[in-house]
Amino acid sequence: MAPTAQEIKVATDTLRKDAAVWDRESATMSNLKSTVDGLTFGRLEAGIFQAIVDANNKLAIKISERCDQASKRFAEIGDTLMHCADTYDAEDAAGKHRIDSLW
Repeated sequence: MAPTAQEIKVATDTLRKDAAVWDRESATMSNLKSTVDGLTFGRLEAGIFQAIVDANNKLAIKISERCDQASKRFAEIGDTLMHCADTYDAEDAAGKHRIDSLW
C-alpha cells in the first residue's frame, strides 16, 4: 500500500530537519576551528613553559585540521540528505513511484 501524501511529507520533512542539524554542526565545527587556531603561541608568550610550545602547537594544528575536515563532511551529509528529500518529493510529484510499481 502506498504511503499517504502526509506520510511522505513527514518523511521528507524529517530528512530536511536532519540536514539542518548537520549544517548547523558544520558551522559549529568551523567556529571551533577558528577558536583552536588561536591556541598556538610562540616562545616569548610561553615564558617559563618553553617545553610545551612545540607539542601544544602541533596538537592545535592537528585539532584544527580535524575540525576543518569535520565541517566539510558534516556539510556534505546535510547536502546529501537535502538532495534525497528533494529528489524523493520530485519523483513522488511526478508519479515515478507508482509508475515503477513501488507502491
